[in-house]
Amino acid sequence: MKERIEVIDFKYKVTMFTFFFFFLISTLSPISGSDWWSYLTGKEGLGYIIKNININDGRILSGVLIGLLSYNKLIFNVFFSLLMSMFVRCCNNMMGIVKNKYYYLFPLLGTMLVSVFLFSYNYVSVSTTVTYTFPAILSFIYFEYLWKKDTYTFNVKDCIFLSIISLIICLSSIHIAITFFLGNLIYYIYSIIKKKKISKSYIAVLIIQLIAITFSLSILPKELFYNNFNKILSNIPRYIDTFFSKNILLVILGAIPINYYLSKKLKGWIYDRVVITLFDSILLFSLAYNFFYYSPVNLNLVINKYLGVFATENWYYIFYFIIYLILLFLSINDIIKEKKIYIMKILYIMGIVSSIFLLISPLWDEGNVIFFVLFLIFIISIMLKELNIKIYPKTTILILIVMILYYIGSFAIIKYIDITREEYIIEQLEANEKNIEIKASPIYLVWRYNPVTIFQQKDFKRYYNIPQDKNITVKYFGIFEKIEKKVKE
Repeated sequence: MKERIEVIDFKYKVTMFTFFFFFLISTLSPISGSDWWSYLTGKEGLGYIIKNININDGRILSGVLIGLLSYNKLIFNVFFSLLMSMFVRCCNNMMGIVKNKYYYLFPLLGTMLVSVFLFSYNYVSVSTTVTYTFPAILSFIYFEYLWKKDTYTFNVKDCIFLSIISLIICLSSIHIAITFFLGNLIYYIYSIIKKKKISKSYIAVLIIQLIAITFSLSILPKELFYNNFNKILSNIPRYIDTFFSKNILLVILGAIPINYYLSKKLKGWIYDRVVITLFDSILLFSLAYNFFYYSPVNLNLVINKYLGVFATENWYYIFYFIIYLILLFLSINDIIKEKKIYIMKILYIMGIVSSIFLLISPLWDEGNVIFFVLFLIFIISIMLKELNIKIYPKTTILILIVMILYYIGSFAIIKYIDITREEYIIEQLEANEKNIEIKASPIYLVWRYNPVTIFQQKDFKRYYNIPQDKNITVKYFGIFEKIEKKVKE
């Protein structure tokens, strides 16, 4: 009993640590380049935000929250940290009883193993976090809540809670909203087949979701949901690059349960090890090309010269990742037992559907891939626990410490650059300089931190109160200038 209490206590400590870690990271991080305009909108107040909200992209509720949270960054820091800790807690709850408490560190480590691209876009950027990460994580929390309902019956309190979450999701991102509704529909059908009944009050929750989605669709341009066939084909390599290439470490971790599944199914066949080795080798070759997505400094210019053959956006990788997705589904079906399996399948289907929207919609945003990435973290954590993968506590903690120091160190540098950048801008403005030099950061953990386009520069000038008639030049200083020159050589 005492040991069980220690395990439960450790789980809650991991949740709390997750909150404080991401709160520190978010506090050290300045607002991203895509949030400068939102900050200026939020500065004018709620009325101005509502008046200038663009509802043609389905971001009705999130459009309001983006303006408020961009301007009130401290509230966003708390909001985002709660979000990530709730996701980690959700993963750990779905694991159930564990023999080794260090399994509870897997989801936290998974959130850190995303690419620099996704970290900067879906974690640091206020607009993308609110639009995609927020409803995606709420979807996981929602279905965890459904999983706990053994009786498939819901009282008024349950329905109010589920309805509120549903409205938030459905009014935040239309693509995730449709995916979410489909998941609920599958759950409803499964519940009828499994239990032969479901409370009528839950039907009201479905109706509320349908009304919210219908309202969103009624104000959206029709072009948001279809694309010509050639465009869809051209989007496939782009999607593979966005999901697989830019998160290759998570994809490799996902191959561990697939290996177990293949070993079980191919047992006794003379070429079983050859097939498994070939399957893993392709991922390792892919890592050789795509590891630069995990570098805080832009190494893409170097890698592209030599290793283009290993780029996963090449057409011959498409078939491999289709096989990967099929094997991942079969592994889930084989490894996950008891009643958890249908929730996992629902979330997997939702991940696939959200991916399809990235292909068929000409206005798709790469931030939408967060749902499938979170699902990968979610399912890997649970399957590794189900397989009783041996854990070395000291090694696990060491890896966690290294990751924490890496992120804190990187964002401490970013914070230093941000403070000195503002001081240098003020100094030049006071000296009435015609050309304002902007200190740039070579670290890509903040989305569009360096204002390089005309539109970025316009918002940047307004954000820092730089007169629009002055020219700005993005420049690297000190050691950062040497790093940038080295990369370009």
